[in-house]
Amino acid sequence: MTTVATAVRNRLVRIPEWVRFPVLVWLAARALIQGLGWIVVAVAGVPEHSRPGPFGTFFNWDSGYFACILEAGYFGPACADGTTVERVAFFPGYPLLARGVGWLFGLGDPVPAGTVALWLVPALCSLGAGLLVYRIAEHGHGATVARRAVIFFLAGPYALFLVVSYSEALFLLGATAAWWCCLRRRYLLTALFGMIATTTRVSGLFLIPALIVLYLVDVRRHPGSFRPHRLIMVAAGGLGAALYLGWLWWRTGSLTVWFDAQRDGWNRSTQWPWQTLRQQLIHVVAEPLPDWRVQSVLELIFAIGLCLAVILLLRRRDWPAALLAGLTAVSLMTSNTYLSLARNTLTVFPLFILLASLTVTRPRVFRFWPIMIIGLLILVYNTIQFALGNWAD
Repeated sequence: MTTVATAVRNRLVRIPEWVRFPVLVWLAARALIQGLGWIVVAVAGVPEHSRPGPFGTFFNWDSGYFACILEAGYFGPACADGTTVERVAFFPGYPLLARGVGWLFGLGDPVPAGTVALWLVPALCSLGAGLLVYRIAEHGHGATVARRAVIFFLAGPYALFLVVSYSEALFLLGATAAWWCCLRRRYLLTALFGMIATTTRVSGLFLIPALIVLYLVDVRRHPGSFRPHRLIMVAAGGLGAALYLGWLWWRTGSLTVWFDAQRDGWNRSTQWPWQTLRQQLIHVVAEPLPDWRVQSVLELIFAIGLCLAVILLLRRRDWPAALLAGLTAVSLMTSNTYLSLARNTLTVFPLFILLASLTVTRPRVFRFWPIMIIGLLILVYNTIQFALGNWAD
């Protein structure tokens, strides 16, 4: 037994740290989240809108819309879930890729394997995003910060949404890959991965300005390196969103169909931030459903944390990360409420690097272990709630 353990340890040591550590954290986090979900379903039963089987454990809420798009398209016949025009609010990258995976597993028919495909795509993409978060953090702050950033990212309060059948994992793979490629001056790849991000979530439109600033910061550090075609390639990542919105215009004849879907499905509209804050406080005080009220409180806390993070990033002159976090904050804090704000902080991956760096540079204020434990407790709570079919942001 000792010989076998030694052989395994020696093989693991040969694997680069930037691969070994994120993979181990990813495996542990997925075991916790997926295992806890299976236990909850085994005890409490399958929620009304979930799908049976191990791959349908977390098939709740927006998962139905993605499944409907995979099975029937945006304007096809009604599905069991996602039956209205609201489905156009979801960008096509994730259901399109899942449909391709389902087509392979289904031997030409994507529908039978759709549930597995919708589970498998986030699984693989979250691993890739974890590897890239490590590389980006290591590039700017060293290995200790990189390890802690990966823990906060893959096992943080809303890491559940890297496991469920949602689009966050694919978006984050595209976003982190585009960021890393821009750091490495691989601008064609920056454009390609940027398009993956902007084809997957509308928040990709906040990523592109940040990538442009990331490029310009590098140019400032290396005078004479500016090339117009490189800037164009970085900005070209926005074509993913442009193509989808352009297709919706061609298909419906309306330039506002995406915004209409947001308004009709989730009552989203732009208003002054103090009006949004007032509405959020009303939800915190008067929301009758316990699961929704808890998330309302967490959304308010995360909104405060997001604003503080923007200030800290500006003080550090980390302009690209500050712009990404700032645009995200402005968008989410000028809607009808802070609905899903806490979950959306997961897509602002520089926040995890910032928090990890603070645990190293200011350990008396930002203590690693308490932060990690609090994050894990919230993660466990959110996982249980989501597996029960309740609201978890």
